[in-house]
Amino acid sequence: MRKLVKEPAFCFGQASRELVQGATRCIEQNNEIDLFEEYFHGEDPEFMSEPITTKTVMIFKDPNAIKRAVTKIAWHPEASELRVGTAYAQLRFQQTPANMPKTSYIWNLNNPNSPEIGLEPTSPLCTLAFSQKNSDLIVGGSYNGSICFFDRRDGKNTNGSIRPALTSVLEKSHADPVYDVYWIAGKAGSECVSTSTDGRLLWWDQRNLEAGPTEELKLTEDFTVNGKTVPKVLGGTSLEYNADASPLKYLVGTEQGYIL
Repeated sequence: MRKLVKEPAFCFGQASRELVQGATRCIEQNNEIDLFEEYFHGEDPEFMSEPITTKTVMIFKDPNAIKRAVTKIAWHPEASELRVGTAYAQLRFQQTPANMPKTSYIWNLNNPNSPEIGLEPTSPLCTLAFSQKNSDLIVGGSYNGSICFFDRRDGKNTNGSIRPALTSVLEKSHADPVYDVYWIAGKAGSECVSTSTDGRLLWWDQRNLEAGPTEELKLTEDFTVNGKTVPKVLGGTSLEYNADASPLKYLVGTEQGYIL
């Protein structure tokens, strides 16, 4: 009888596995790519993308002799109206130049040489915003902490400027300059919210401005000092509100660097 020899088959199988493993290691080494290797040293590229450049289309210059900082730019809510509102103020404490004008302006992009309308508040405007429901209404936040409402339909003064139709009572306003203000969603379209470095969010209703803010929220955060929890007031310097995202949520940036 013939005997079947199985050992050679076993040896061949073991050698095959070792060859496959060795080949796999070589392939993996060849597939490694050095991301920092410079393959073509000293050669100039044949095709380069054009550098991004910008072109100044128009410049709106403050017509006053005493130059001021632009503290807010607000686009007109209607796309057909090529207008923009700009607020001018000096935000540095006790560094306001003598006889500095308080007027802010609404510019028409079709005539950048001179402002279309002037806004004359009792205190320089630090911020302003057009109403989304009635673009003739403009709310402004002043350096002295008050809130004022302008109505373009009320007519102009002899110098081509309009004065506030309503101004909040100073004792019931912010204690610091109003850094930002926004119209908020509502049926009447007369409500807005403001923030200031006094550490408060204040809600206002144009229909009852003399009564003061309708609601108040203090911007505070708890900090640990020497093992004790101490509340600290955070000054608001910027505000963002989007009714489409959520009509009850507000995003506030503070002078301490926190975002609430």
